[in-house]
Amino acid sequence: MQRFEFGDLSLYVFGGWNEIGGNQILLSTKAGSLLLDFGKSFGRWKRYFTEFINPRSGFGVRDLLFLGLLPPVRGLYRDTSEDTLIATELDRLRLSKSDLDGERIAGLLLSHAHLDHTGAIAYLRNDLPIIATGTTAAIAKAMQDTGQTNLESEITYLNPRTLNDEGILSSKRNGYLRRPFKLIGGTLPTQFANRTPSKTKPLVGAPWEQFGGKLGSYTIEALPVDHSVPGAVAFCVGTESGSVVYTGDLRRHGRWGENTEETVRKLALREITLLIVEGTRLGRSSKTYTEAQVKEALHALIRQHSDAPIIVDFAPRNLERMLSCVEIGREVGRKLVITPKDAHMLVGLSEAEPFWRTVLEEVVVLKEKKARRAAWEEQLWEEAVAQSITIEEIIRAPYAFLLAFSFFELNRLIDLRIAEEASGVPSREGIYIFSNSYWADDEQILDLEVLLNWLNVLGFKLHPPELAQRPRDASLVDNPYHTSGHAPQQDLVEIVRQIRPRAILPIHTEAAGLWHELLRGEPIEVLQPK
Repeated sequence: MQRFEFGDLSLYVFGGWNEIGGNQILLSTKAGSLLLDFGKSFGRWKRYFTEFINPRSGFGVRDLLFLGLLPPVRGLYRDTSEDTLIATELDRLRLSKSDLDGERIAGLLLSHAHLDHTGAIAYLRNDLPIIATGTTAAIAKAMQDTGQTNLESEITYLNPRTLNDEGILSSKRNGYLRRPFKLIGGTLPTQFANRTPSKTKPLVGAPWEQFGGKLGSYTIEALPVDHSVPGAVAFCVGTESGSVVYTGDLRRHGRWGENTEETVRKLALREITLLIVEGTRLGRSSKTYTEAQVKEALHALIRQHSDAPIIVDFAPRNLERMLSCVEIGREVGRKLVITPKDAHMLVGLSEAEPFWRTVLEEVVVLKEKKARRAAWEEQLWEEAVAQSITIEEIIRAPYAFLLAFSFFELNRLIDLRIAEEASGVPSREGIYIFSNSYWADDEQILDLEVLLNWLNVLGFKLHPPELAQRPRDASLVDNPYHTSGHAPQQDLVEIVRQIRPRAILPIHTEAAGLWHELLRGEPIEVLQPK
């Protein structure tokens, strides 16, 4: 934990200081406190956990507190007679040693639906209000509905846990409990909020509500910004000590770049006391493509291979890339094929922002044979919200589709090749476009090796071809089929200079010290830890 002071403002950065992601920030004044995101730090997490070593859910927060992956704040975590993550009095005693009081926290401001900002919410007390856009809430719920059912995933609703006879925490079986989301902007996705992920357990508890603009003594304003996931916002918090702005993650070069520009223009007209600013790409010199340039590069490559099966691999919440692929498909005569998980997310988004309904109507959804379907997928097919398609149908005209498959859908291509053999259709070399981020850590290098093995067996060529060289320096890979979700250094400096706050607190960066040089000559203080 790092502590910062600026006048009557106190800030405790539990995650996000000298690291990228894992934002967990507590803003505190005499009148109370607010949490700004509560994410998972993948870097610190990987120091202790692997595929076969995970936190023990039967002991609640114990392992994560001991390892310093959750801050020791009493009154912050789930701990009632109906639902607790505190397994023993020794665990409760560890929390009681903290000087911070979680009961003073009025709520959590959630900037967007990426796990490095949401991934530790599961452990927070279940009555803590979460302020977010309807789009962010819908994405977070869709990811939870379709993901693994475990303690860590309990972001928008939770499985109440109590101690069993052996002193181990176990989940109840009578229903899921919704978290109290207070939604700001857009349409309230009430129906989607009430959809249970289970065939036998209902969703109960706090309904999602519209946010009224005040939380305790604070006034809260959400300001839209451009990021690789829709619904992302910066927050402007009115306190007795002045206005505090938290940027979340932002950029200006994406599909929603005007959101950031308009927000910066608004803030430049105000007196901002403190700007808590992300800096993912500080000190990095990698090229910045706009989403328009990415779309143009994808379009050119896809048009070159008019009769080939084509896969475009992009992140599951990168909906701007999905939009680009839908638009390209429209222009070249290919329908975008998405997975049922993607379609479920679009169902939730359609209620928060009706625009996404038109996207859902234009794509086709892969329907596979399964021994058992989850409740959310059964509902998807029963409601017939989108056109379905099978692998066999794709085989008949592979040139008519773009497949939005990721690394984790590679095994579907076995069915494609087998179906080709069975139907006597000549096998064409496929194109696999990596339209995703590549950091080249040890884990991702191993995944790349696996990807290349699959593509070799299946007869698909990887683009960009430089990735096939297994680079260890990701900055050397020029990938015109992807763009960063974060602003480059030059844009960050321009944004800070336009807003001209009295002080900044750099987070979500490994190069916070660069700000002293970048703001040389500016009357802007760069906060340092106490």
